[in-house]
Amino acid sequence: MPSTKKPTAGNISRRETFAFGATAAAIAALPASSAAASTRPRPARVDVIVVGAGFAGLTAARALRRAGKSVVILEADDRVGGRTKSGVVAGERVDMGGQWVGPTQTELLALAAEYGVASIEQYADGDNIIDINGHMARYKGETPALPDADLEVFGALVAQLDGYANRIAMPKPWLVDQAKTWDAHTVESWMLANVTSESVRSLMRVLVQAVFSTEAGQCSFLYFLSYLKSAGGLEALISTRGGAQDRFFPDSLWQIADKIAAELRQFLLLDAPVSLIEQNDQGVRVTTSKGIWSGDRVIVTAPPPMAARIDYIPPMPARRDGLTQRMPMGCVIKVVIAYEKPFWREQGLSGLVLSDKVEFGPWLDRVTPLTRGGALVGFFDGGPAQDWADRPAEERRAKVLADIALYFGDQALKPADYLEEVWTRTPLNRGGYVAVPGPGVLTAFGEALAEPVGRIHWAGTETSDVWVGYVDGAIRSGKRAAAEVAKLL
Repeated sequence: MPSTKKPTAGNISRRETFAFGATAAAIAALPASSAAASTRPRPARVDVIVVGAGFAGLTAARALRRAGKSVVILEADDRVGGRTKSGVVAGERVDMGGQWVGPTQTELLALAAEYGVASIEQYADGDNIIDINGHMARYKGETPALPDADLEVFGALVAQLDGYANRIAMPKPWLVDQAKTWDAHTVESWMLANVTSESVRSLMRVLVQAVFSTEAGQCSFLYFLSYLKSAGGLEALISTRGGAQDRFFPDSLWQIADKIAAELRQFLLLDAPVSLIEQNDQGVRVTTSKGIWSGDRVIVTAPPPMAARIDYIPPMPARRDGLTQRMPMGCVIKVVIAYEKPFWREQGLSGLVLSDKVEFGPWLDRVTPLTRGGALVGFFDGGPAQDWADRPAEERRAKVLADIALYFGDQALKPADYLEEVWTRTPLNRGGYVAVPGPGVLTAFGEALAEPVGRIHWAGTETSDVWVGYVDGAIRSGKRAAAEVAKLL
């Protein structure tokens, strides 16, 4: 990830910038622990510098190493994983970032299998609860139990949205014939113009919050449709069985990143925020708090708003600069709550609640097969995350428990353990789980999302053509960027 500080760069000559005699052997001699402890390692030259040790960066570096290229991975944080992160709740390791995997997320599933990381089905037995626009019901399966008339409208809407999405050719949604019309709308403005049922509108607002961690009035309708296309439809995004929440990794998804990092430890520097990237016709030079690295190409894997915090010489082109100013991160707070037992199951409930009445949510059963207890995992998303991010932690905790108790009863007020991650306040992420453009951004600036700028290449889940916003998309983007660069070396 990049630095959050932007020092002023001085004038540096071409000779000064690229006159480095050290080779990739200088990197290979430093294990990750030693590199992390060093304040000024020797400058070194490699084929490719990778900025960021999330799944995109680790995947890109691994692919380049296997292709025989020399690399260094520069990570600003003291850990790997990017928008995945582990924590411990009730003695178990849990994911405080990206968590689930679906059957069509084949790149993540393949990577997990390669590293021997097993997944299990998300718990989905019992009844779900929906409480939308004053209508509360228990239901089974994946279709929200709206009143019959509203359910018919919702079904027709899903078919319409998927039909629109299917017209898009990823990864360039701005080329579809209706691009300017769709991009002129937010999801909210399009719904107000085209959806008559207030219950369906309210349900869609909840779903947009849950999927994008933003409000329907802040998300480009064109981007929304491109997201659907990248996942294979709205149902794939919101479903448990067969959808994006189909399975999860009991000992965390994050551990896969940790295992890749262990394989690449000789080429990885933690606590090394990048402040400046310079390029000319001879190569690139990357300045960090741990030293200066030069190479032939650089792959930046940070999301657009965080990549904008790096200084560039020469400056970014107007379109790339404009994009990064207009594509903010979503707002999300993730919470895991452990209980002595999964009491909601005794009530015949699955743990899933979709509600427009509470600020916390949705939440669902976390599945804790290694203990006798149970746990729930849920979110403040979008506006509620913005509202609660700066409040005291004890107030957030009280709000979470009160919202759960509204549907599950007073047993919810007595957790055995509790852990939260306020992604909106993390200085090296500033939100999650994906950057979201507003109206007009994709059609005006979208070409700059993945288009290389000279010797600078872009990766990260935002640049994927499949499963944008997910770990699977990040992996795909890393592979794509590595292949792109390898052809040029």
